[in-house]
Amino acid sequence: MKITMARGDLVTKCFTIEAETQPLLDEIYFTVKRRHTDTKMLFQKRLSDGSITKLENEDYVFTIEPEDTNCLSMGLYEFDIELVGPGIKRTFIGTLELTGEVTHAANEVSP
Repeated sequence: MKITMARGDLVTKCFTIEAETQPLLDEIYFTVKRRHTDTKMLFQKRLSDGSITKLENEDYVFTIEPEDTNCLSMGLYEFDIELVGPGIKRTFIGTLELTGEVTHAANEVSP
């Protein structure tokens, strides 16, 4: 899975978890690091704190907020979505690409 977005933008992502797995889940993590071997995470979303929410059926959603990426350099980062529950630990790996943009906040003022 790859997420490409302009640094500092607001992006909402939806993902699906099999119905039979959902009742067993204690936690879901979306964690972003520069490299998967780093100990320091750059930001994280969690089911337990409400930053990942369950929609209808098998869908979940999280939002990458501007403050999550404003201070990061443009480039590639690594993330995973980890599902945790009794007897369950599944990890799905992906990349987050932060790009530049042409219209900056300073350009968004009315003349």
